Amino acid sequence: MIRPSDSNRMTGTTQGSGGPTVLIVGAGVAGTVCGIRLRQLGFHVTIAEKENFPRNKVCGCCLGGAGLHAFERIALREWLVSQGETTRVWKGSIGHRLIELSLPDGIAISRQTLDSGLLQQASDAGATVLQPCRVVLEGQTEEYAEVTLHTANETRQQRFDLVVMAAGLNAAGLNQALPWRVAPHGPFGAAFHADIDEIEAGAIYMGCDDDGYVGLVRLEDGRVDVAAALVSGGGSAGAGTPLHRIEMILRRSRFAGLTIRDASPLMTTPPLRRSRPAGMNRLLVIGDAAGYVEPFTGEGMTWAAQSAIAAADFLASRAGGPSRLGRASTHDWRRVGQDWDQQSRTLLRRKKQTCRTVTSALRSSMTRRVAGLLLSHWPGLAKPLIHGLNR
Repeated sequence: MIRPSDSNRMTGTTQGSGGPTVLIVGAGVAGTVCGIRLRQLGFHVTIAEKENFPRNKVCGCCLGGAGLHAFERIALREWLVSQGETTRVWKGSIGHRLIELSLPDGIAISRQTLDSGLLQQASDAGATVLQPCRVVLEGQTEEYAEVTLHTANETRQQRFDLVVMAAGLNAAGLNQALPWRVAPHGPFGAAFHADIDEIEAGAIYMGCDDDGYVGLVRLEDGRVDVAAALVSGGGSAGAGTPLHRIEMILRRSRFAGLTIRDASPLMTTPPLRRSRPAGMNRLLVIGDAAGYVEPFTGEGMTWAAQSAIAAADFLASRAGGPSRLGRASTHDWRRVGQDWDQQSRTLLRRKKQTCRTVTSALRSSMTRRVAGLLLSHWPGLAKPLIHGLNR
């Protein structure tokens, strides 16, 4: 765990004077990648994370070609590949047919390894890390954003030029400041880790039916990550517990012979589909906290990294480039959140729409039968979809 070395590191202005100070709330993929990129661009960065690491998290634990390219932007692709398990093939059970599709570059990596490693990378880049630390956004003025930082040792108020919220699906305190455009709805997420001998390293498995879909992938430490998006609402509650429903989807698939042993406690999320304004005044929102659509083969971490880098580059462009960051008085951050909201709306719109369309279509038994028939004979038909998601 990375901890502040002394109480002076509680302040957002201890990294130097004259440049913009940024507080990032949340040390998942979006928060740490944004912090690393901002440090590369010359900002003073503090990252506050409420949980101790390593921690488990509901996640498909996969990064495709687009995700690796995002990490190449911050000079961490080689490090990332060395941490993960390379993925080469997708094996899907669709319409009672087994489909195998070749994948471009990609890796599977546990969130324990990824999140802890990225936070260390951010610290090494010069970011101040507060962990565990709970943040309350108190308000914004013409000159600053004020927050209260709660750590194990003290509670104090601090002022920052900017606050970037990257606290994921459960971002506390945002609903009042930035109400939902689209309230949470749709399927919910569920995940656990287990030992499953039949899962080959380097392959992403997926079973789909009317109740949702389940993905499985072997991680770098040998465990298998099992992550699902399950139908919510209506009569779904009568289908059993999330774990039972995951087991039944796999049993009804072509992967019925899988033997799950030594499963970790199952974790769930609230409904996945949602969106909110991505900023207001000196507050920016990135990653899952800004909006989400259930991914198809683990695009969520890629979207988090892409939005994080885009936000950092956006802030640097608003400052006139890294060479002008030292002249804080020249920067007007009062409405940067509204401007980021406008820009971010189109950032990942097409890819999220693609995933929304695919995952919704696969809940139709007729669509699954047709897709399974076509792809079992002509797997090349999926190449445009794979290319689009990994671009």
